[in-house]
Parts: sequence; structure tokens; C-alpha cells
Amino acid sequence: MNPKVLVASPTYKGMKYCQDKFFDRINNLTYSNYDLLMIDNSEGDDYFNELKDKGIQVLKDEVSEKNKMRRLISSRNKIIEYALENNYDYLLMMDCDVIPPRNIIEELLNCDKNIVSGLYFNYFMSSGKLKNLPVAWRFITEEEFEEISKKINLPSSVKSNLDLRRHLTSQEAESNELFEVIYPSAGCMLISRKVFEKVKYGLLDMSRINANTSDDIYFITKARDLGFKCYCNTKIKCDHLLSEKFKSDGKGSYLNPAYEE
Repeated sequence: MNPKVLVASPTYKGMKYCQDKFFDRINNLTYSNYDLLMIDNSEGDDYFNELKDKGIQVLKDEVSEKNKMRRLISSRNKIIEYALENNYDYLLMMDCDVIPPRNIIEELLNCDKNIVSGLYFNYFMSSGKLKNLPVAWRFITEEEFEEISKKINLPSSVKSNLDLRRHLTSQEAESNELFEVIYPSAGCMLISRKVFEKVKYGLLDMSRINANTSDDIYFITKARDLGFKCYCNTKIKCDHLLSEKFKSDGKGSYLNPAYEE
């Protein structure tokens, strides 16, 4: 029998711009044994009721937090609670602005990994320029670390190559191969029950890790602390829909200023 998979995403009323494309794709995945769950953390019940009226399975997160990141953390943990209570074997944790290929579940299951993602891109500031880069990172090698150490006065918190990361290269992203990574594309990440029954979402103390912290970084770092490895299957390329509030690049897509890398 095929493993039971929960496809789930937090959402709020600001994601209306991408909801139709997201639901159309998720409702038409080719895998035979999955369910969709949305967790709405909007203030008020309007968006929650709108999703219910569309026939979407949605739960209301009555979180009192005003901080958007902490609201997101609460919703992701409610997804995990639901997956545990309803005996799912795997959780495909999605961002609702990420549109996966229809065969994402079977392709990621075939990787036979406890944590594995597909791949999508976003815009990051890198070397002073806005670049469209893979949302997946690998450790740099010991040789690369030695070269960097000769050129740059690294902070005391950076002691080895394991303290630094880099985006997947364009060659790696185009290879259609499976890579072990430090951080996968967490907005389309398949997680086995072995992981989500032990790990929850949260926020790291910035002093603990040399990276921009987030709920995803916390989850993945905690999982790696327990010995779980992370992978990215670059064959599974997803579209990333960015809100029109971001600057248009003139080609029909939108640029997310993101953060300085």
C-alpha cells in the first residue's frame, strides 16, 4: 500500500493572489494516497470561511501572536500535530506560493530519504547584485574554506567549512540529481514520520548559527542535530509565485528583495 501523505501549508489572506494556482495543482497531483490541509492564521474568520466555501480542508489557527514569523511557526506546528494525530506516514510541507510538478510526491518518496525537497528559486542579494538563485544550500568544502580564510577575516564563530554555506550552483540545479544539502527547499519538503514525531518548528538563537534564522532553519538544524540528513532532488523543479507587491522584472515575474547574502 502506498504511504499515507499529508500535503499541508500555512496560509493567510495575503496569499489570495496565488491560491487558485496552488489549489488547482495540489488537487491534481498524480499520487493516489494524499490529503490537503491548510492552516489559516489570518486575523478574523473571513479568509477561513472563504476557503471552507471552496471545499478546502482548512483549520483555523487562533494564535494571538502579532509577530508574523511566530504565527507561521504556530501554524506549521499545528500541521505536525494533525499529521501525528491522523497517522500520516509522510508530510509534504509546502509554501502556498510554490507550485510543484504533479508527480512531486512519488518522485520524492522514491528518493527514500527522511527529509528531501524539490527545488525552487528566489531572488537574493549576492555580491551586491540581485540574483535568481536556488533555494537550497550546501556546505562549502574544506578546500574552499581554506581559500576563503586566506582572503577574508572571518568572524570567530566561523571555525570550519561546516559553519559556512553556499547556494547550489547553476550546474547542480540543472543536473536533475539528488544532493545532500545543509538546507533544502523547505517550501516543498517531504518529511518522514520518523522526523516530525521528534522535531517541531521554532526560532534559533542567532548566535548559534551563521545564517539568517527562520522557522525552516530551526526545524532543519534540529533534525540534523538528531542525525537526520537533508537532501534536495533537483529533478523536481517548482514554480515560485511572488506577490505583485514586489518589483516587476519586466518579464512577467516579480523580484523579492529577500535579504543580503
